[in-house]
Amino acid sequence: ISIMNQLLIKTFCVLHCFLFITPLVGDEKFTSIFNGKTFDGWVCRPEGQSSNWSIDGGEIIAKGKGRESYLLFKRQLSDFELKFSYKFLSDTGNTGVEVRGIPVEGKPSRLQGYHADIGHVGIGDKVLGAWDFHENQRGDYLAKRGQVVIINHDGSKIRHPIDRVFEPESLSKNDWNHVHITAIGNTMWFTINGEMASKVIDNEDAKRLDKGLIGFQLHSGDKMEVAFKNILLKEK
Repeated sequence: ISIMNQLLIKTFCVLHCFLFITPLVGDEKFTSIFNGKTFDGWVCRPEGQSSNWSIDGGEIIAKGKGRESYLLFKRQLSDFELKFSYKFLSDTGNTGVEVRGIPVEGKPSRLQGYHADIGHVGIGDKVLGAWDFHENQRGDYLAKRGQVVIINHDGSKIRHPIDRVFEPESLSKNDWNHVHITAIGNTMWFTINGEMASKVIDNEDAKRLDKGLIGFQLHSGDKMEVAFKNILLKEK
C-alpha cells in the first residue's frame, strides 16, 4: 500500500472517529423495538431454544445452555442505527449482534451475515469489539477490535488502526455497557461506551449483504447469562 493511501486511510479513520464516537443527543428519531413485557416483534432461531430467552423487569435475559441461538427482530433492515445496553450476569460470556443476517437453510441455529462481537474482558480482540462475518468463508474475522478494514472488490483487505479506540478496561464488568451500531450502505461500525470499537467498509459485491435481520446471540458451548435493555432503532 502506498504512503499516500496510508495517509488517506489514517485521515479517514480520524474523521470518522471524531464524527461517530459522540452519542447522539436529543435525537427523537430512535424508536424502542422492545416493549419490556413481551417478545412481540421478535422470534427465537431455532424455535426449540426459545426457553433460553426470557423477560424480567423490562430486561431481556439470555441464559446459555450449550447450544447457539438468536433472538431476532422480525423485520428486515438495510440502513439503520441500533442502540442498546447489555451486561453479563455471569463472570464470562460471548455474545454479539447479527447485522443484515440471513437464515441458513438446513442449519436452524445459523445465520449468514455481519456480526458485531461483544464479550467479557480478556476474551480477545477477535471477539470483544470485532466484526465477524458468519457462514460465507470470509476468514476468521473481518476486523479486529481497534481496526478499520476496507474490503476490496476481490476480497483482499486493507487494515489500519483506529485512533481513540475502545479498550477492554472501559467495559464495566458488573454494570450496564452501551452499544451503538451503525450500518449505512457498504459501511458498518460500532461503539462501546461511546468509544469506537471497529469498522468495516465492504466493497466485495459478490459477498456483501445490503439487507437482512438484526438479532442478539447466545453463543454455543457458553454457559453465560447476559441481559439486554433499552433497545432503540433508527432507520435511514
